[in-house]
Amino acid sequence: MTIEEQLLAATAAVSGLTAERDDLRTTVEKMTVGVSAELESLKVEAASKDAKLAELTAALEVAVKESESFKALVAEHEASKVSASKEAAKIVASVGVSPVELSPADGKPTAEAVDHLATFMSLPVGSKERNEYFAAHKHAIIKAAI
Repeated sequence: MTIEEQLLAATAAVSGLTAERDDLRTTVEKMTVGVSAELESLKVEAASKDAKLAELTAALEVAVKESESFKALVAEHEASKVSASKEAAKIVASVGVSPVELSPADGKPTAEAVDHLATFMSLPVGSKERNEYFAAHKHAIIKAAI
C-alpha cells in the first residue's frame, strides 16, 4: 500500500469516526434535553406534592386540636352529668314534696301480703273458705303474687 492509499484510508476512517462521533453527540444531546425536561417535570410534581403534604399536615393539626377540644368538652360534660332521677328528686325537693319511689310494685312484698298469699295457698283448692279468704284479701294476695 502506498502512502497516498494509506492517507486515503486514514481520511476515510477519520471521516467515518467523525460521523459516528457526531451521531453520538446528537443522541447524547437529545437524551440530555429529554432527561432535563423529565427532571423539570419531576421537580414540579415533587413541589406540588410537597405543597399538598404541607396543606394536609396543617389540616391534620387543626383536626387534632379540634379533637382534643371535643375530648375536653366531653370530659367536662361527663363530669357535670346528673342522672334524671337525681335531678327529679332535686326538683321535687325544691317544691317541698318528699320524693317517693317511682313504682311501689318494684319493692319487696310486705310481710302481711306474703302471709296472706301463704295462707291462701295453704287452703284446699275449690273450698268455700279459700274463696271467701280470696274475696276478703284479694288485693294483698294479688300484690304478693306479682
